[in-house]
Amino acid sequence: MLTDEQEKKNREILAALTPELRSLAQRHLDLCKEAGIDLLVVQGYRTLQEQAALYETGRGPGGGRKVTNARPGSSWHNFRRAYDVAVVEGGKINWNSPKYTEAGKIGKSLGLVWGGSFTAIKGDLGHFEYHPGLTLQQARTETLA
Repeated sequence: MLTDEQEKKNREILAALTPELRSLAQRHLDLCKEAGIDLLVVQGYRTLQEQAALYETGRGPGGGRKVTNARPGSSWHNFRRAYDVAVVEGGKINWNSPKYTEAGKIGKSLGLVWGGSFTAIKGDLGHFEYHPGLTLQQARTETLA
């Protein structure tokens, strides 16, 4: 069960998404909760500057693990059309929970694109996006218009 503070964080992050995705994401969280899966939204909209910083992680002189292959303007997060979740078990985030697979199935049933289905990037099990018929190039053009 999520704490009141975690529920508040979910609402705040979802509020920055497109209205259509916000509604689907809330439905996703609700259906997962009914299935016994508590999800904490850990990422939603990211500015281009935030995306650039994430992209540089693991690529600079300090090395480390790369956290994204998406350059600024190449992530659906930059267009308010993606969110990331973490499974919460026993009050703590569990990045290795088998419940990500069920959460992915539930998200897909709503028409969301699930990061666990990606072929180019493996292991993005907490990622969900929604952009029916829209390309990244169209999203960039809409944003700059």
